[in-house]
Amino acid sequence: MPVYNEEASIESVVLEHVQILEKLKPRLSEWEVVCVDDASHDRSPAILAELSRKEPRLRVLRNTTNLGIHGAVARCYQEAHGAYIYFTGSDGQWPAENLLPLWERLATGADLVVGVRTNRHEVYTVSRRLISHFYNLLPRLLFGVAVRDAGSVKVGSRAIFQFDLVSTSPFSEAERIIRAVRAGYKVSFLPIRFVPRAGGEARGGSWKNIRASLRDVFRCLLVYGFR
Repeated sequence: MPVYNEEASIESVVLEHVQILEKLKPRLSEWEVVCVDDASHDRSPAILAELSRKEPRLRVLRNTTNLGIHGAVARCYQEAHGAYIYFTGSDGQWPAENLLPLWERLATGADLVVGVRTNRHEVYTVSRRLISHFYNLLPRLLFGVAVRDAGSVKVGSRAIFQFDLVSTSPFSEAERIIRAVRAGYKVSFLPIRFVPRAGGEARGGSWKNIRASLRDVFRCLLVYGFR
């Protein structure tokens, strides 16, 4: 999970995930929690340092400069050691219990399972819901791949998270699904729980990220072609 100024939630998020991962024994015998702190300037680094002293399976990495959402997430994937990777947020909006049904679906033969937020209207503003709608619509219209909630939590084979992608923006998660489908991987979508933030500031719908994502849509068209 990437971390940026999440002092209000990071401790509870990490501890809840540790509890859920323990419940997956003996099916999941080894695991780690990887937190990439993206140059936070609140108490997040200190909280993570204290947690890592108590929980040896927590690995904390820190970016000396802020790399943004894509940069922090990309480092999470690069640093993870497992054969399977579960991506989630550190802001408390994605309850740790989501991992259980996603893992069960993975066990039925899926290569990548993506959580779908079915209650966006309860959490997001109208403008943020519109951004999400078009973010998911474009891959279907332009690349012929059904994508639902690409930026949500997901679990899957390590190989899918190691793709060499064109995108360097939040659109990279949609590109990841497009690449997976075209490579013959089985991608599944499953409803999950999604709750309001406990604190911190949401940045996913910023104009900077929107512009960067639109740029990457056109870059992907040049590489993958229309539909």
